[in-house]
Amino acid sequence: MAWAPRSASVRGNRDEDHIPLMPLVDALRRIPTLADRSGRELVVRMLGDELREHLPVEDHKHSIGHLFSIAEVCSQRPERLTALLRVVELLEQDSRPMAALRDLVRDMTTLELWPAETRDELFALLSDVVVPDIEGIYLTVAGPLAPKLHGPTTYAEVFRTLETLNARPDGVPRSLLFVEHLAARVRTELAVRLHRWVDRQAAALELSGELHAVRWEVQGGTTRPPHRCDAYVVFQLRREGLTGDVYRLSHWRQLDLSTGWHPVRGADSTGDLAGVKRRVAEIVEELEGEWVSFAPEIRVEFILAGDVINLDVDQWPWDTDPLLPEPLGCRYPVVVRSLERMAARKYHRLWHLRWERLRSQLDHGGALSADATCWGRDGSAQAVRELMSTLQRNAAAVSLVLSSPPRSESSGRDEMAAGLRAGIPLILWDRAGSDDGFDAHARRLLHEGDDRDLLERIRHARSDAFERGEGHFGAGLTVLWDDPSRLVLPMHPMAPEGA
Repeated sequence: MAWAPRSASVRGNRDEDHIPLMPLVDALRRIPTLADRSGRELVVRMLGDELREHLPVEDHKHSIGHLFSIAEVCSQRPERLTALLRVVELLEQDSRPMAALRDLVRDMTTLELWPAETRDELFALLSDVVVPDIEGIYLTVAGPLAPKLHGPTTYAEVFRTLETLNARPDGVPRSLLFVEHLAARVRTELAVRLHRWVDRQAAALELSGELHAVRWEVQGGTTRPPHRCDAYVVFQLRREGLTGDVYRLSHWRQLDLSTGWHPVRGADSTGDLAGVKRRVAEIVEELEGEWVSFAPEIRVEFILAGDVINLDVDQWPWDTDPLLPEPLGCRYPVVVRSLERMAARKYHRLWHLRWERLRSQLDHGGALSADATCWGRDGSAQAVRELMSTLQRNAAAVSLVLSSPPRSESSGRDEMAAGLRAGIPLILWDRAGSDDGFDAHARRLLHEGDDRDLLERIRHARSDAFERGEGHFGAGLTVLWDDPSRLVLPMHPMAPEGA
């Protein structure tokens, strides 16, 4: 249930913190703009527009009564008083009554802890959050002397109300404590971002040590994500523009899937391929820092359109350090996914069915049965028709090994299309298109299981190739590993960073 503060003073113990209103009423009475009803009503409307909220100012036939209601409503929150001052200054400019009002408001308000843009950043993080028992959280944070709440409200209103209360004895503002309680109740990825916001504010107030004690206190009754949980960073890459050498990179991330798939999208970026590679490395570096305390198993995925699906993304550097560059695919399990199939729901039914069969086999034995894999042949039109027929007859088929890379001039492209349409979730190929024992290596990888899962075996193959050189099977190995339960498909691209 959501709640709202009463339209009364919310400054904790009223005997100690009550602010007399008549000096403010007297100062407002001396402002010429507020002498008549139309001027006062204009100021109230401008205030509401400035604050983006409806102000419950009571109308009154006497000007003093009307001014008292304006003063009462504005004194409930510091930002209302400062907004009142800004609005009246626009209408009144510099005058002796205006100077007196300015001095009085300065004395009535304390310095705001954070600028509006800092609050806006927090409220954007909380925009889609639903947390039960907001009243209970508020009472826990505000203490027994806090004003009661009633009616519907927003997190922003509760946060602003808590800003008006005295800090805890340790100096931590109660508004920060409120955010800590929310972070303890939301999904892990969002909790990390909320904690980072609170950390920055606490550092600015030189309260980092006190905050850590508070966080430990708040988390005492909650659980952390399971140790070594899975974390995902998903990149999507496609060409943009007419020249063919500019790409748009989108990305999502999620830490811990225990509550479902709800990835957080980052800002898009555009540039040439070299710029895209560097941006990928920057994002991976950032996530390594963000997720360090959770020690997750990070998995990297690239959703690629057909014209770029043969890119060697697993060989891109994982960080921006030019010394001893290491391929992304040696450090993390790196796979590609099909952008076209993700967008075409007519193929999703078979895709889901075959994915479940793939997971069932790998979860039980760590390897696939012999009839679970189909093999591309010579790439002729007849061979592609035979492959399509085999895929439709063989419900057990969950993987496909291409006879050549899925480039526009090769038969691998048609084999790939047949596999995607039939719902095959696992497809392997050699980017170089060599015949140097690739099928034999792929057979061992798929059908001879060990104590490592398939993606970990693939990572080790790439690490071996990094050690031994280009001739190794893992050097040109691309793996399409496509989970239909984890879709990301931006219908409206975001503006690139810096745009």
